[in-house]
Amino acid sequence: MYYRVDYQLAILLGGFIAGILCSRRVQKVPASQLARMYYAVIAILLVLRTVAFAGSMLTVRQNFWTTGGGILSDLSFILYGGLFGLATRRRDSRELLTDSEILSALCMTLAFTFAIAGIAKAFSMTPMTEFFSQSGYSVVFLKFIVFAEVFGAIGLLLPWAVVTALIGLTIDMFGAVVTHVHNGDPLNDSTGAICMLIRLAVLGVLWMLRPWLGDSEATVRSSMLTVGVVGVVCLLSAIGGSVVMRHLGSHAAISAVSR
Repeated sequence: MYYRVDYQLAILLGGFIAGILCSRRVQKVPASQLARMYYAVIAILLVLRTVAFAGSMLTVRQNFWTTGGGILSDLSFILYGGLFGLATRRRDSRELLTDSEILSALCMTLAFTFAIAGIAKAFSMTPMTEFFSQSGYSVVFLKFIVFAEVFGAIGLLLPWAVVTALIGLTIDMFGAVVTHVHNGDPLNDSTGAICMLIRLAVLGVLWMLRPWLGDSEATVRSSMLTVGVVGVVCLLSAIGGSVVMRHLGSHAAISAVSR
């Protein structure tokens, strides 16, 4: 069966292949210059996506703006895959991928996505309340998720808070997947969370690989292992938190009925 997760992964793969094919043309371009170019393009796309999101929320031509936002989102995915495609053919791939402007661009993109997700939930409280209630959660927990995603997005923009934001948002995304699995929802409903988990993991690895105060460089293997271990802890935290929140939600529902 075809799921949208296949579509998004296909876009990433297409961008990756395009990056490989274009790598020879930019082989002599310094990593720092490529990083600045990537940052500039991503910044422009984010501005356009912000306009598209505002248009979809505030104007009557919602379909037009939603379609435009989807196209811009796909372009971001293509560029994301293309970045790693370019890196695979370069000797300075680590320098490129851990450049401060590349990391800033990746953080901005994730921050935008989570901020939009939180704001969208806030503007769709009725259907979100129904979904959370059907999942066994309380409205208070829904409001907590909204604030968590918005503040997590802000944390991604602050260098000293990036790690904490990555961990918190990873738990949030695992929680979304766990909830859909618990509800028996189709895989398509977990597409967004799965893709975000992949991007959070990649950013976590690159963040660990970046030059840091002259310390000895971390290896790719050790960074991936660390991120994997943290990911497992986040998954267990999401599962435990989901159980606790449903338990508290059921008690709140019983109390409301008894009143």
